Amino acid sequence: MNIIFEKMGLEHQEEIMKIFNFYIENGTAAFPGDKLPEQFYPMLLKRAEGYPSYAIKDMDDNCVVGFCQLSPYSPFSTFKSTACISYFIDDKYTGKKIGEKCLLKLEEEASQMGITTIIAEVSSENHGSIDFHKKHGFYVAGELKNIGMKFDRKFSVVHMQKDI
Repeated sequence: MNIIFEKMGLEHQEEIMKIFNFYIENGTAAFPGDKLPEQFYPMLLKRAEGYPSYAIKDMDDNCVVGFCQLSPYSPFSTFKSTACISYFIDDKYTGKKIGEKCLLKLEEEASQMGITTIIAEVSSENHGSIDFHKKHGFYVAGELKNIGMKFDRKFSVVHMQKDI
């Protein structure tokens, strides 16, 4: 598979929102409770302003197969060396090491920015993501128990941390 990373822009809006909405509607990996309109997309861009934010394209099929980004952990300069990471890969493309490529790319760019700590917020129901992060050097830094409610059930948010 020949994938490339393109800086996220408005030209990726439709495909990225389709991927994000899949995760919103089919589990707790994406936290919103209801499908989001495409007009939400600029908020995704704004959230990562000044940080790496990429659409992931499969060049063989010429389509977007996911997105990944870093965002500030906090707006206060006290935490400027810490960033949050997130990525969502089209479900037809999971298990193909794309997440690993995203993580490596974002870690490298984070390091160049002076970021030394990356935080991932993961649904307690998303065992695949928890295992992925552990496999790649993250550890569970804490868990906020039963704070989310989706599909008429509560779930927790696991905070995972990696020092780079």
